[in-house]
Amino acid sequence: MKNMICLLTALLFVPLSPLHAADAPAKRPLLLANYYCWYHDGQHPMRPFLHWTYSASENNALAKKAQKPGEPPPNSVFRPLVGFYDSASPKVAEWHVQLAKAAGIDAFLVDWWDKHNQLDQNVDRGIVAAAAKHGFKFALLDERAQYHGKLEDYQIMLARALKRYKDHPAYLRLDGRPAVYLYQVAAEPGLTAREFPLLKKHVEAEVGPVFWIVDKIAHDAKAAKAGDLAREKCIPDDWLATPGVDSFAFYSTFSNFRAHEYEALVGKYRYLTKLAQDAGKKMLLPVHPGHDNSHFVDNPYVMPRREGQTLRDFLRAATDAGADYIMITSWNEWPESTVIEPSSSWPDPYLYLRIIADWKGTKFAAPPLPPSPVESQPTKTKKKISKP
Repeated sequence: MKNMICLLTALLFVPLSPLHAADAPAKRPLLLANYYCWYHDGQHPMRPFLHWTYSASENNALAKKAQKPGEPPPNSVFRPLVGFYDSASPKVAEWHVQLAKAAGIDAFLVDWWDKHNQLDQNVDRGIVAAAAKHGFKFALLDERAQYHGKLEDYQIMLARALKRYKDHPAYLRLDGRPAVYLYQVAAEPGLTAREFPLLKKHVEAEVGPVFWIVDKIAHDAKAAKAGDLAREKCIPDDWLATPGVDSFAFYSTFSNFRAHEYEALVGKYRYLTKLAQDAGKKMLLPVHPGHDNSHFVDNPYVMPRREGQTLRDFLRAATDAGADYIMITSWNEWPESTVIEPSSSWPDPYLYLRIIADWKGTKFAAPPLPPSPVESQPTKTKKKISKP
């Protein structure tokens, strides 16, 4: 009996493991982040400062006020902690991967334009090499789903892109298949529900089974007129009935509806998720830290960051809605200032990565900055700086 009492006493004082601690966060959905490889630094021989400035920024008062000697007027209201980098830089890409892993991000959705402005070389030299080196995942977010001419041409382009990466050890697989995100604009989508099965059939004949994430959201005028704000955005019936779609998604709220607080988001997010899941599909929901395009737009839209509360509200709303996957828009879309990549413009450059780590239940520790200065130097060429 004495031994039994000692054993029970010992068990009562065994500390809870992290998996069973009362305050441990619930299991989180797969967390992705949009990643852009479209930047060139000031030393690039053909397109210096590509995507760090726009032609519209040259006459923008806010952009000109923020301009530094030897640099163009910036198109972003924030400045990267490492300056105007080149996306082909292995050191920057490796730092990005280390940061993402430290914050608990599971994979990057890499913006894909193929050979336009040699951006495919940026992808290969930068983020793909870094992902392979550090055991991180990536998948393609193909913008050409929206921006293409003939469907037949797009079928060939997408099959070629997936052949290039699908067997890479760092490529993201969902349900055992290489994942691809088909980007679309809600108002005038580039791909119809009728065309998707044709695209799927052609591509899978070339590369095998694919996990298809389709960007699809529409406005429900009837619900909006009735004041049903939770249902004013929907996934169209023809898409819900389309076979072969694995997950629905949409890139952003700010291009579809203006909301950034939990109460204004959660109803919409629950409704969209229910539509997808009731149709046997999964749902990927976007989350944002903020938005500000005032350095190149005359009538900008500013989504306030509220010292990180906006991102916290988005993460909470997407989680409570039962999202299968969550997508951060964005890691480094600097022109629209939707970034979570560290910025020297913030009192704490790593604030948003700390918020994400806290949501994932992990402790964030920032890796060292790239070992050599990445701050861009004045360009040596006199080529005109312009947006592609």
